[in-house]
Amino acid sequence: MFDRSRANQTAGQIASRQTNSPPPASSSPSSSSRKVQRSMSSHAGPTPFHRRMSYIPRDAKEWRPKFKWHFYDNQGSYNQWFDWLPLWMRVGYWSPVAALFIVGFYASMYLRKPSQLEFAITKTDDVGFWADCAIFAWGIIVVLKARYDMGAISGFWISYTGWSWGILTFRAGLEAAAKILGPSRPELAAKLAVWGSSLRFPAAVAAFVTFTIWNFLLFPIILLKSMPPGEKRQNFLKFNFGFFMTNIHGLNLPMAIVNNIWGSSVRLFTDSDLYVAYLVVALYSALYLFVMDRIGLHFYPIFCPRTAACALSFGMVLYLYWWCMQKGNELILYLNPELELTVG
Repeated sequence: MFDRSRANQTAGQIASRQTNSPPPASSSPSSSSRKVQRSMSSHAGPTPFHRRMSYIPRDAKEWRPKFKWHFYDNQGSYNQWFDWLPLWMRVGYWSPVAALFIVGFYASMYLRKPSQLEFAITKTDDVGFWADCAIFAWGIIVVLKARYDMGAISGFWISYTGWSWGILTFRAGLEAAAKILGPSRPELAAKLAVWGSSLRFPAAVAAFVTFTIWNFLLFPIILLKSMPPGEKRQNFLKFNFGFFMTNIHGLNLPMAIVNNIWGSSVRLFTDSDLYVAYLVVALYSALYLFVMDRIGLHFYPIFCPRTAACALSFGMVLYLYWWCMQKGNELILYLNPELELTVG
Protein backbone atom coordinates (compact mmCIF):
# COMPACT_ATOMS: atom_id res chain seq x y z
CA MET A 1 0.00 0.00 0.00
CA PHE A 2 0.96 3.61 -0.57
CA ASP A 3 2.45 5.18 2.57
CA ARG A 4 1.20 8.79 2.38
CA SER A 5 3.05 9.99 5.48
CA ARG A 6 6.38 8.72 4.18
CA ALA A 7 5.80 10.32 0.79
CA ASN A 8 5.04 13.67 2.41
CA GLN A 9 8.21 13.39 4.51
CA THR A 10 10.33 12.66 1.41
CA ALA A 11 8.83 15.60 -0.50
CA GLY A 12 9.54 17.93 2.44
CA GLN A 13 13.18 16.83 2.58
CA ILE A 14 13.63 17.46 -1.15
CA ALA A 15 12.07 20.92 -0.87
CA SER A 16 14.30 21.84 2.11
CA ARG A 17 17.41 20.76 0.17
CA GLN A 18 16.40 22.96 -2.81
CA THR A 19 15.74 25.92 -0.51
CA ASN A 20 19.00 25.66 1.41
CA SER A 21 21.23 24.79 -1.53
CA PRO A 22 23.12 27.77 -3.14
CA PRO A 23 22.40 28.70 -6.78
CA PRO A 24 24.64 27.22 -9.48
CA ALA A 25 27.93 29.03 -10.02
CA SER A 26 27.25 29.52 -13.69
CA SER A 27 24.01 31.42 -13.04
CA SER A 28 24.27 35.24 -12.69
CA PRO A 29 21.58 37.74 -11.60
CA SER A 30 21.33 39.09 -15.13
CA SER A 31 20.88 35.68 -16.73
CA SER A 32 18.31 34.67 -14.13
CA SER A 33 16.37 37.93 -14.62
CA ARG A 34 16.35 37.36 -18.38
CA LYS A 35 14.98 33.88 -17.79
CA VAL A 36 12.25 35.31 -15.58
CA GLN A 37 11.40 37.94 -18.22
CA ARG A 38 11.25 35.29 -20.95
CA SER A 39 9.01 33.12 -18.85
CA MET A 40 6.79 36.10 -17.98
CA SER A 41 6.58 37.24 -21.60
CA SER A 42 5.65 33.75 -22.71
CA HIS A 43 2.77 33.73 -20.25
CA ALA A 44 1.69 37.32 -21.06
CA GLY A 45 1.25 36.67 -24.78
CA PRO A 46 1.99 38.92 -27.82
CA THR A 47 0.75 42.24 -26.43
CA PRO A 48 1.42 45.47 -28.40
CA PHE A 49 4.08 46.42 -25.86
CA HIS A 50 5.98 43.18 -26.45
CA ARG A 51 5.66 43.49 -30.21
CA ARG A 52 7.04 47.07 -30.06
CA MET A 53 9.91 45.97 -27.81
CA SER A 54 10.80 43.29 -30.33
CA TYR A 55 12.03 45.87 -32.86
CA ILE A 56 12.82 48.95 -30.70
CA PRO A 57 16.00 48.67 -28.58
CA ARG A 58 15.46 49.10 -24.86
CA ASP A 59 18.03 51.92 -24.58
CA ALA A 60 16.93 53.74 -27.78
CA LYS A 61 15.40 57.22 -27.66
CA GLU A 62 11.82 57.85 -28.69
CA TRP A 63 11.69 56.96 -32.39
CA ARG A 64 9.02 59.53 -33.26
CA PRO A 65 9.75 62.91 -31.63
CA LYS A 66 6.78 65.00 -30.58
CA PHE A 67 5.95 67.85 -32.96
CA LYS A 68 5.94 71.32 -31.45
CA TRP A 69 4.13 74.15 -33.21
CA HIS A 70 6.06 77.02 -31.62
CA PHE A 71 9.71 77.41 -32.46
CA TYR A 72 10.46 78.96 -29.07
CA ASP A 73 9.24 78.20 -25.58
CA ASN A 74 7.77 81.68 -25.17
CA GLN A 75 4.04 80.99 -24.76
CA GLY A 76 3.43 82.47 -28.19
CA SER A 77 4.83 85.91 -27.36
CA TYR A 78 8.11 86.87 -29.02
CA ASN A 79 10.26 88.83 -26.54
CA GLN A 80 7.04 89.21 -24.48
CA TRP A 81 5.81 91.79 -26.99
CA PHE A 82 2.36 90.22 -27.18
CA ASP A 83 1.68 89.37 -23.54
CA TRP A 84 -1.24 91.77 -23.73
CA LEU A 85 -3.06 89.23 -25.90
CA PRO A 86 -4.98 86.44 -24.12
CA LEU A 87 -3.05 83.19 -23.93
CA TRP A 88 -5.68 81.30 -25.94
CA MET A 89 -5.03 83.61 -28.90
CA ARG A 90 -1.31 82.78 -28.82
CA VAL A 91 -1.21 79.08 -27.91
CA GLY A 92 -3.51 76.20 -28.73
CA TYR A 93 -5.29 74.43 -31.53
CA TRP A 94 -6.69 76.28 -34.51
CA SER A 95 -10.40 76.67 -34.99
CA PRO A 96 -11.75 74.05 -37.43
CA VAL A 97 -13.78 76.77 -39.15
CA ALA A 98 -10.69 78.92 -39.69
CA ALA A 99 -8.64 75.92 -40.87
CA LEU A 100 -11.30 74.87 -43.39
CA PHE A 101 -11.59 78.41 -44.74
CA ILE A 102 -7.83 78.73 -45.19
CA VAL A 103 -7.58 75.35 -46.93
CA GLY A 104 -10.51 76.30 -49.16
CA PHE A 105 -8.90 79.62 -50.05
CA TYR A 106 -5.60 78.00 -51.01
CA ALA A 107 -7.39 75.31 -52.99
CA SER A 108 -9.47 77.90 -54.86
CA MET A 109 -6.31 79.81 -55.78
CA TYR A 110 -5.20 76.68 -57.61
CA LEU A 111 -8.52 75.54 -59.01
CA ARG A 112 -9.89 78.97 -60.01
CA LYS A 113 -6.75 80.32 -61.61
CA PRO A 114 -7.52 82.06 -64.93
CA SER A 115 -6.53 79.98 -67.94
CA GLN A 116 -4.22 82.76 -69.06
CA LEU A 117 -3.02 85.77 -67.11
CA GLU A 118 -2.97 88.84 -69.33
CA PHE A 119 -1.60 92.26 -68.42
CA ALA A 120 -1.78 95.04 -70.97
CA ILE A 121 1.36 97.06 -71.63
CA THR A 122 0.61 100.77 -71.97
CA LYS A 123 2.97 103.43 -73.21
CA THR A 124 3.86 106.24 -70.88
CA ASP A 125 5.01 109.75 -71.64
CA ASP A 126 8.07 111.43 -70.18
CA VAL A 127 6.14 112.75 -67.19
CA GLY A 128 4.92 109.27 -66.29
CA PHE A 129 8.39 107.82 -66.78
CA TRP A 130 10.06 110.33 -64.49
CA ALA A 131 7.27 109.87 -61.97
CA ASP A 132 8.01 106.13 -61.85
CA CYS A 133 11.72 106.85 -61.47
CA ALA A 134 11.00 109.22 -58.58
CA ILE A 135 8.69 106.73 -56.84
CA PHE A 136 11.27 103.95 -57.15
CA ALA A 137 14.12 106.12 -55.86
CA TRP A 138 12.04 107.61 -53.03
CA GLY A 139 10.89 104.17 -51.89
CA ILE A 140 14.50 103.08 -51.51
CA ILE A 141 15.55 106.34 -49.81
CA VAL A 142 12.79 106.02 -47.19
CA VAL A 143 13.87 102.48 -46.28
CA LEU A 144 17.57 103.37 -46.13
CA LYS A 145 16.92 106.39 -43.91
CA ALA A 146 14.75 104.30 -41.60
CA ARG A 147 17.50 101.71 -41.41
CA TYR A 148 20.03 104.42 -40.57
CA ASP A 149 17.82 106.15 -37.97
CA MET A 150 16.23 103.17 -36.23
CA GLY A 151 18.75 100.41 -36.76
CA ALA A 152 17.24 97.02 -37.57
CA ILE A 153 13.90 97.22 -39.39
CA SER A 154 13.48 93.52 -40.11
CA GLY A 155 10.01 93.60 -38.58
CA PHE A 156 8.95 96.07 -41.26
CA TRP A 157 9.51 93.55 -44.06
CA ILE A 158 7.32 90.88 -42.44
CA SER A 159 4.43 93.30 -41.97
CA TYR A 160 1.63 93.92 -44.45
CA THR A 161 2.73 97.56 -44.60
CA GLY A 162 6.26 96.50 -45.54
CA TRP A 163 4.99 94.27 -48.32
CA SER A 164 2.77 97.10 -49.55
CA TRP A 165 5.69 99.52 -49.67
CA GLY A 166 7.92 96.99 -51.38
CA ILE A 167 5.35 96.18 -54.09
CA LEU A 168 4.73 99.88 -54.70
CA THR A 169 8.45 100.57 -55.10
CA PHE A 170 9.14 97.47 -57.18
CA ARG A 171 6.27 98.19 -59.58
CA ALA A 172 7.58 101.65 -60.39
CA GLY A 173 11.12 100.37 -60.82
CA LEU A 174 10.08 97.61 -63.23
CA GLU A 175 8.07 99.90 -65.50
CA ALA A 176 10.78 102.58 -65.47
CA ALA A 177 13.43 99.98 -66.33
CA ALA A 178 11.24 98.68 -69.18
CA LYS A 179 11.14 102.12 -70.79
CA ILE A 180 14.90 102.59 -70.39
CA LEU A 181 15.74 99.19 -71.91
CA GLY A 182 13.14 99.39 -74.66
CA PRO A 183 15.40 100.61 -77.50
CA SER A 184 18.36 98.31 -76.75
CA ARG A 185 16.78 95.21 -75.20
CA PRO A 186 13.18 95.00 -76.46
CA GLU A 187 12.54 91.41 -75.32
CA LEU A 188 13.75 92.02 -71.78
CA ALA A 189 11.92 95.35 -71.69
CA ALA A 190 8.67 93.63 -72.68
CA LYS A 191 9.03 91.11 -69.83
CA LEU A 192 9.76 93.85 -67.30
CA ALA A 193 6.77 95.84 -68.54
CA VAL A 194 4.47 92.83 -68.10
CA TRP A 195 5.80 92.17 -64.60
CA GLY A 196 5.37 95.80 -63.65
CA SER A 197 1.88 95.88 -65.09
CA SER A 198 0.94 92.77 -63.09
CA LEU A 199 1.80 94.62 -59.87
CA ARG A 200 -0.34 97.67 -60.55
CA PHE A 201 -3.49 96.56 -58.78
CA PRO A 202 -1.68 94.80 -55.89
CA ALA A 203 0.28 98.02 -55.28
CA ALA A 204 -2.82 100.21 -55.44
CA VAL A 205 -5.10 98.05 -53.27
CA ALA A 206 -2.43 97.35 -50.64
CA ALA A 207 -1.67 101.07 -50.34
CA PHE A 208 -5.39 101.85 -49.99
CA VAL A 209 -5.88 99.21 -47.28
CA THR A 210 -2.78 100.33 -45.38
CA PHE A 211 -3.71 104.02 -45.58
CA THR A 212 -7.35 103.65 -44.50
CA ILE A 213 -7.01 100.99 -41.81
CA TRP A 214 -4.05 102.64 -40.08
CA ASN A 215 -5.19 106.27 -40.20
CA PHE A 216 -8.90 105.73 -39.51
CA LEU A 217 -8.94 102.60 -37.37
CA LEU A 218 -5.70 101.46 -35.77
CA PHE A 219 -4.11 104.84 -35.08
CA PRO A 220 -7.12 106.28 -33.17
CA ILE A 221 -7.59 103.07 -31.18
CA ILE A 222 -3.93 102.86 -30.17
CA LEU A 223 -3.77 106.57 -29.36
CA LEU A 224 -6.92 106.71 -27.23
CA LYS A 225 -7.02 103.22 -25.71
CA SER A 226 -3.45 101.97 -25.42
CA MET A 227 -1.49 105.18 -24.80
CA PRO A 228 -2.14 106.93 -21.50
CA PRO A 229 -2.01 110.74 -21.51
CA GLY A 230 1.42 112.10 -20.87
CA GLU A 231 4.87 111.21 -22.10
CA LYS A 232 3.92 107.90 -23.72
CA ARG A 233 1.19 109.49 -25.81
CA GLN A 234 3.45 112.33 -26.85
CA ASN A 235 6.20 109.92 -27.88
CA PHE A 236 3.71 107.87 -29.90
CA LEU A 237 2.44 110.97 -31.70
CA LYS A 238 6.00 112.02 -32.44
CA PHE A 239 6.76 108.56 -33.83
CA ASN A 240 3.58 108.38 -35.92
CA PHE A 241 4.16 111.76 -37.56
CA GLY A 242 7.85 111.17 -38.08
CA PHE A 243 9.51 110.82 -41.46
CA PHE A 244 9.19 107.04 -41.79
CA MET A 245 5.59 106.59 -40.62
CA THR A 246 4.37 109.59 -42.60
CA ASN A 247 5.70 108.02 -45.78
CA ILE A 248 4.52 104.45 -45.33
CA HIS A 249 1.09 105.40 -43.93
CA GLY A 250 0.48 108.75 -45.62
CA LEU A 251 2.36 109.30 -48.87
CA ASN A 252 1.96 105.67 -49.90
CA LEU A 253 -1.55 106.19 -51.29
CA PRO A 254 -0.73 109.20 -53.53
CA MET A 255 2.35 107.36 -54.77
CA ALA A 256 0.24 104.32 -55.62
CA ILE A 257 -2.27 106.41 -57.59
CA VAL A 258 0.36 107.71 -60.03
CA ASN A 259 0.28 105.70 -63.28
CA ASN A 260 -2.18 103.27 -61.66
CA ILE A 261 -5.33 105.36 -61.29
CA TRP A 262 -4.27 108.62 -62.86
CA GLY A 263 -1.57 109.31 -65.44
CA SER A 264 -0.62 108.79 -69.05
CA SER A 265 -0.32 104.99 -68.86
CA VAL A 266 -3.36 103.97 -66.80
CA ARG A 267 -5.50 101.00 -67.79
CA LEU A 268 -8.51 99.20 -66.40
CA PHE A 269 -8.02 96.35 -63.94
CA THR A 270 -9.05 92.82 -64.95
CA ASP A 271 -9.58 89.43 -63.31
CA SER A 272 -5.89 88.73 -63.87
CA ASP A 273 -5.02 91.73 -61.68
CA LEU A 274 -7.41 90.53 -58.98
CA TYR A 275 -5.88 87.06 -59.08
CA VAL A 276 -2.35 88.42 -58.58
CA ALA A 277 -3.60 90.53 -55.66
CA TYR A 278 -5.19 87.44 -54.11
CA LEU A 279 -1.93 85.58 -54.69
CA VAL A 280 -0.11 88.22 -52.65
CA VAL A 281 -2.69 87.75 -49.89
CA ALA A 282 -2.17 83.98 -50.02
CA LEU A 283 1.61 84.31 -49.77
CA TYR A 284 1.45 86.78 -46.89
CA SER A 285 -1.13 84.68 -45.03
CA ALA A 286 1.18 81.67 -45.36
CA LEU A 287 4.01 83.72 -43.84
CA TYR A 288 1.76 85.05 -41.09
CA LEU A 289 0.06 81.78 -40.13
CA PHE A 290 2.83 79.23 -40.61
CA VAL A 291 5.94 81.21 -39.66
CA MET A 292 5.10 84.31 -37.63
CA ASP A 293 2.47 82.55 -35.52
CA ARG A 294 5.00 79.83 -34.65
CA ILE A 295 7.57 82.47 -33.65
CA GLY A 296 5.09 84.38 -31.52
CA LEU A 297 4.52 87.45 -33.69
CA HIS A 298 0.87 88.51 -33.77
CA PHE A 299 0.76 91.79 -35.67
CA TYR A 300 -2.91 91.42 -36.62
CA PRO A 301 -4.97 89.68 -33.88
CA ILE A 302 -8.15 89.80 -35.98
CA PHE A 303 -6.57 87.06 -38.11
CA CYS A 304 -5.95 84.75 -35.14
CA PRO A 305 -6.55 81.20 -36.46
CA ARG A 306 -7.66 79.97 -33.01
CA THR A 307 -11.06 81.57 -33.37
CA ALA A 308 -13.75 81.08 -36.01
CA ALA A 309 -13.82 84.87 -36.50
CA CYS A 310 -10.58 84.45 -38.48
CA ALA A 311 -12.63 83.12 -41.40
CA LEU A 312 -14.83 86.21 -41.27
CA SER A 313 -11.79 88.52 -41.23
CA PHE A 314 -10.20 86.77 -44.20
CA GLY A 315 -13.48 86.79 -46.07
CA MET A 316 -13.88 90.53 -45.53
CA VAL A 317 -10.37 91.12 -46.88
CA LEU A 318 -11.10 89.13 -50.03
CA TYR A 319 -14.36 90.99 -50.55
CA LEU A 320 -12.60 94.32 -49.95
CA TYR A 321 -10.09 93.52 -52.67
CA TRP A 322 -12.88 92.72 -55.14
CA TRP A 323 -14.75 95.90 -54.14
CA CYS A 324 -11.61 97.99 -54.60
CA MET A 325 -11.16 96.63 -58.12
CA GLN A 326 -14.73 97.54 -59.07
CA LYS A 327 -14.57 101.03 -57.58
CA GLY A 328 -11.04 101.54 -58.88
CA ASN A 329 -12.19 100.93 -62.43
CA GLU A 330 -15.06 103.39 -61.94
CA LEU A 331 -12.60 106.02 -60.70
CA ILE A 332 -10.23 105.33 -63.60
CA LEU A 333 -13.04 105.84 -66.11
CA TYR A 334 -14.09 109.02 -64.36
CA LEU A 335 -10.57 110.49 -64.41
CA ASN A 336 -9.73 109.12 -67.86
CA PRO A 337 -12.95 109.22 -69.94
CA GLU A 338 -11.03 108.32 -73.12
CA LEU A 339 -10.75 104.77 -71.77
CA GLU A 340 -14.49 104.32 -72.28
CA LEU A 341 -13.69 103.32 -75.84
CA THR A 342 -11.67 100.33 -74.62
CA VAL A 343 -14.51 98.95 -72.50
CA GLY A 344 -16.51 96.18 -74.06
